[in-house]
Formats: sequence, C-alpha cells, structure tokens
Amino acid sequence: MWDITVRQGIKFSDGTSLDPADVVASYRAIKDPRTASPLAGTIENLAAVDEHGPHGVRFTLHEPQVSFKTSLLVGIAPSEKIQAATPVSDSELNRHPIGTGPYVLDSFDSSSLVLSANEDYRDGAPAVKKVSYTESNDDNARTQAMAGSDYTGTILPTRLASSFAQREGFEVVTATSADWRGISLPSNHPFTKDPGVRLALNVAVDREQIISGVLAGAGRPAYTFIPPEYGKYYNSKAAFKHDPTRARQILDAAGWKACADGIRAKNGTRAEFSLLYNPGDTLRRDLSLALASQLEPYGIKITVQPATFDQAEPRVGQDAIMLGGGDTPYDVDTQLYKMLHSSYPKAGAYYDNPSHYADKDMDRELHTGRSSTDEKSRIRAYQKVQSLYVEDPSMLLLAFIDHSYVQQSSVHERWATTSTLLEPHEHGTAWGPWAKIGQWANK
Repeated sequence: MWDITVRQGIKFSDGTSLDPADVVASYRAIKDPRTASPLAGTIENLAAVDEHGPHGVRFTLHEPQVSFKTSLLVGIAPSEKIQAATPVSDSELNRHPIGTGPYVLDSFDSSSLVLSANEDYRDGAPAVKKVSYTESNDDNARTQAMAGSDYTGTILPTRLASSFAQREGFEVVTATSADWRGISLPSNHPFTKDPGVRLALNVAVDREQIISGVLAGAGRPAYTFIPPEYGKYYNSKAAFKHDPTRARQILDAAGWKACADGIRAKNGTRAEFSLLYNPGDTLRRDLSLALASQLEPYGIKITVQPATFDQAEPRVGQDAIMLGGGDTPYDVDTQLYKMLHSSYPKAGAYYDNPSHYADKDMDRELHTGRSSTDEKSRIRAYQKVQSLYVEDPSMLLLAFIDHSYVQQSSVHERWATTSTLLEPHEHGTAWGPWAKIGQWANK
C-alpha cells in the first residue's frame, strides 16, 4: 500500500485545481481495459486507487513493489476531462491537452507543435517563453534541415550527428541511456525456438563491431537488459564472449549441420528466418543488415524486411523483430520484469517478452527483486536474474545506444542550460539537452 499527498495550490492549464480526484480518475482510466491505454502494462500490480483523507491518494497493490515509485511518473489529467470507457486514441485530451507543467499548448497541427510558457507554473514561469517543434520522420531530411539552420536542434542517428562535430556553429550532445536494441527470437519458429540456437547466436555476434560500425562508437554492448549504469545491480560476469568457434560447435551439437549451399539445416528445416524493422528508423535498418551480414558466415540466413509495428504484431510468433526497450529505466525491476516474467506478453503488449520466455527460477528471482524491501536481497536477486539469462537467453540483445543530438552552438551564448538525464527508450527533441528546458535561465 502506498499513500501519497497531493500538493496543494497547483493549477491545471485550464485554470482548475489539481486534487486527489484527478489522480484517482487518471489511474482508473489507465487500468480500464476499454481505454486500451499503452500505460496499462506498467501498473498491472495496482489493485485499486482511492482518495484517502482530504488531500491524499491510496494505491493498493496486489503485492509489494519497491519500484512502484516509477508508476507515480504518470501524467495526471483533470477528472472532468477524462472520458470513461473511451479508447485513449479517441480522447479529447489528444486534441486539447491539459497539464500542470511549465508549458501550455499554443497550437498544433499534423506537422507542428508550439508551446508557450505557463505564466502560472508552480515553480515560476520559465525563461524560455516559446518552444516550437516540427515533425520530421526522415533522418536525412532532418540532417539537411539542421545543416541549413532551419532547426535550433534535432535528434539524429550517431553517424549522421557526427558529421556536425567539426562544423562551425554546431555542437553534438550525447546522452547515456538504458535504451537497448536487440531482436526477438520467435517461440514458434523451428530454428529460433531451439535453446542451442539462441545461445549460439549470442556467442556468434560481434557486438563491439556493430557498435563501432553502425553506432559510430556511441553505445555499449548489451548482453542482458541491465546496463552498467545500474551499479551494484549490474552483473559484470553475465556476458557473452564473442567466440566464433564455440558458436559453430553449439550449432553442430544442436543438430544444425552445414549443407551444400552453405546454409545449415536440421531434419529438413533450414537455419533461416525473417527479421522485421520499422521502415522509418534507419538505425534499426542498419542494425538489422549488420546482424544479417555477421551471421551469414555461420550458415544462418536472415532476410531483412521493413514492417510497421501494426504489420509486425501478428508475425511476432514466426518472425524476428528488431526491438528497442527500457521504457521506464528508473528501477531495475521496470527494466526487467516485462521482458522476462512468464506473465508477459499476456499481461502487456506483444513486444513484452516477445519470445514467450518462461522459467520458474527466473520468475522467483524477479518476484524477490520486485517485492523485497531489503536492498541486499534485491541485489542478489537481480545478479541471479542476469546469470540465469546468459545461461538460457530469450533474445539476441546487441547494444545500449547513446542518443545523439545536434544543436546550434549559439544556444549557449544566450542560455544557461541544464544537463542530460539517463534516458529511457522514449526520446527525441523533448529529451537530450532540452529535457529540462523549463529550467533554463537567461545569461
């Protein structure tokens, strides 16, 4: 059970006051299956939420969860504006958003968003009075617009961002993240469902080469879902050593033998599968192609195909997908649970535990890490989670990527800016050097 007190005197951008009823209505809407909220999977442990006292809210959980603090980061909307049982995609708040932050909506359309300073913001009106965003899904188009100084700043894949490093008038900012990239290994595919194959793939891939070539060095190898930034929770021994000889031995022992055409096979089934990537993401495309190239010499054929997320979802059981994750990396539990606990993907989305990994020992350690209030017990549990994973991997993780941003260097001539954060999978022009733009000050 968690009891929180709602701060008094806070106003929404429509002038109404924030109160416990708004918090309760927001969480209940997320939990309601009829709203189809993408946040529902993050509060699956929430049994009930109710007003508690004049200014309080009580969250009742199914079981103890130390990491529930990360679920308190959910944005709150006025209860009067929440449409019960209405899909979140149809909510009026999508067109007329209301919040309590440092900025309010000025205008928006299909390709642009303009925010103005909230002069009644609780911590004082921000010094930056207007922020304008322009939508551009094409990496190359954003690069050209940035080079022409059409943008003050933008996010770019590292290889494109690095071209600005030596250009006068620009600076490149890199933010460390818990944002991983890797591929699902379908549980219904005759090749990728083989535990020996999963282990061999993890041993065969040269992560350092991929980071150097595709990420231009802006990343760290990912063996499990836990990056070194988690400190004592990170198990440095839980890693896959790049070992081509061992990878081939594992494949041979699992019965996948090389054929005349160079592709391995077992009982008439070829060692091949399709790998899907989001067509709007050049980084996922390049990672997919690099992986296919690396695994070809092992007698494994990967066919790389573009597919939107809607197109990929019904194929998750048969085709691999280049995925990213680390949505709420502010506790080890939320970085791991949805990807490895056997209750997923049923309890969440198709990209949660997409390989349908299920192991009772893993479930037990994840439960201990989630529910224990003793830090030493949590550390032991998560160290064990990582050890179990490298013995029987569910996916082929490649790298934790550093997010790269480019901005005009003149920004620092006018503003005293703020530092970057440990970034989640979700990132973009509201992150990086602009994550706390409401705190910038005039020089």
